[in-house]
Amino acid sequence: MNLVLVWYWRMWQIIHKQAENRWHSIIDILDPSKWTINNIENLKKIKFDVLIDFSVPSVAMQNIKFYAQNNIKAVVWTTGWYDNIEEVEKLFSETSWAILWASNFSIWVNLFWEILKKASQIMDRVEDYDVFWHEFHHKAKIDSPSWTAISTASCVINNMTRKNKLVTERLDRAPLEDELHFSSTRWWSVPGTHSVYFDSPFDTIEIKHTARSRNWFALWSVLAAEWLNDKTWYFEVKDWVSDLIK
Repeated sequence: MNLVLVWYWRMWQIIHKQAENRWHSIIDILDPSKWTINNIENLKKIKFDVLIDFSVPSVAMQNIKFYAQNNIKAVVWTTGWYDNIEEVEKLFSETSWAILWASNFSIWVNLFWEILKKASQIMDRVEDYDVFWHEFHHKAKIDSPSWTAISTASCVINNMTRKNKLVTERLDRAPLEDELHFSSTRWWSVPGTHSVYFDSPFDTIEIKHTARSRNWFALWSVLAAEWLNDKTWYFEVKDWVSDLIK
């Protein structure tokens, strides 16, 4: 495939290497910090198969609207725009573009979520256990809590009848019975780590995912582009994962 990257920080270099390892060509790399009308017009002149957007939240919706208006197939890994998901879905009414988005493109994180859903359903029936969780990320992580964290929390909330409210801020009181409290730490170069704890007076069960390398995230974004290449319409990463594990 011919790919275009809308890059952020160091990630474009890793994606570039992974794409070339799979015999794809990166024919253009756009800097979102210099995203202008001229850049957009130039993109219209390029012949390519799929665009991988790993940019910044401040330009995410501007980018996505442009992809829709110009029938571009886009793998969007940029976070921080999800309050606009319904608006993005409506963009499909008059276009034939394609989008695959995810709060985390790691197949391992998505499998972690599948395990957590089942665990939450089981632990919901054992009232001796409560649940809480924590995430670590490197200091350059922009959003806190991360969208991966929010997605992880949703796995618990949607599968435990005892929990129906997320609390992310500081608590100067005990959490309520229906609250899921989760906290975030940003710390130098620590790898992304998400830990969910089911705790009782007798023991603690921990389910944890730790990311060791950015290379995996880059590889999965390229594999996602391969999957999207022959498709149109709106996809979430769960659609792609379902194809992978069925």
